[in-house]
Amino acid sequence: MKFLPIFGSIALAFAAAASTLGAAAHAQQPPAPEPASASIERDGGGQSLNDLYQAAIREGGALTVYAGGDEVTQGFGIKAGFERQFPGMKLNLIVDLSKYHDARIEEELLRKDLQVDLAHLQTLHDFDNWAARGLLLPYKPIGWEQIPTAYKDPAGRFTGLFMLTFANSYNKNYVSAENAPRDYADFLKPEFKNRIVIAYPNDDDAVLYVFDKIIQKYGIGFVDQLKANGVQWVRGTQTPRDAVEAGKYAISTGTSGSFVPVESSSLRFVLPKNDPFLTWAQTGAIFKDAKHPAAARLYMSWMLSLPVASNPRQFPIRKDVQPLPGFKTVDQYNTSPEDFHAFMSDRARVERLKSLMERLIGPVQGISPLKD
Repeated sequence: MKFLPIFGSIALAFAAAASTLGAAAHAQQPPAPEPASASIERDGGGQSLNDLYQAAIREGGALTVYAGGDEVTQGFGIKAGFERQFPGMKLNLIVDLSKYHDARIEEELLRKDLQVDLAHLQTLHDFDNWAARGLLLPYKPIGWEQIPTAYKDPAGRFTGLFMLTFANSYNKNYVSAENAPRDYADFLKPEFKNRIVIAYPNDDDAVLYVFDKIIQKYGIGFVDQLKANGVQWVRGTQTPRDAVEAGKYAISTGTSGSFVPVESSSLRFVLPKNDPFLTWAQTGAIFKDAKHPAAARLYMSWMLSLPVASNPRQFPIRKDVQPLPGFKTVDQYNTSPEDFHAFMSDRARVERLKSLMERLIGPVQGISPLKD
């Protein structure tokens, strides 16, 4: 799955977030306690970011996070920003496909050698499973009360950290805004023949969800028509996005991007006018046996603190953060994060759909996008 949006939003928030703590501490020394203030955000235990930072430094200043993503570079920005805001902290952030991370975590649990402290992944069903097995550490981070109930566990065992939307992308140098592919039927236009790139739906559950919605609306014959119009299937959801931005292809679906376009980029990201599309809350949790629970609490609260969460590239996750200019709240679109959670939880149905898509378009080809 694609992980880019959170890094983009955090990058935008770094300047604002830096003023929250400043550079008051030496690289290995926690800052002095901050004065009491009603304006300072606190977690469920009454701790501010500064309090959490001090505890994390006392613990050793280390943290390992498994982050769902499909390009190695997706981890660079968040690591740099976190370590810059919290001097003395060392963040080991490992990006990999969420389905590989969940297998990695299961292996570590079976070997009784848990290396991860915290994970935020697309595989939402994992959090329900881990919570039911008593593997997660309850924690209500800063901003907890502003996270919609549907995106968090009532006991605080897991919570959504940021919103992700998959929709359609096009290159503005080859496609006009008026002719941009909005609804999925637009991908069948003759002018897009052999100019389409899409991630394998049988390799990524998020893209599989998109194709499930396509088949529900247009019928299975739509996939045959789409293939006939010429599609390059690839691994990783950032791969088609990058290919469209580079001008190798004109359009894609099942990708992510900025709601407000970056003017220097040729890439444009658009939501369907009528068709359903995918939005979900990328969910995070701390493991009960984490070696660095204090650092994990700091990370969770930092992600949901206003300086970071108030600068989304897509829908905001906090209720007290307004949508981006020109956009409405997520509930006013034909998208349902709750529906994606239900989809991910029905693993038998997901596996049937994967098998169907493999029959329709063939088996997944190529190595992991993180190794390509």
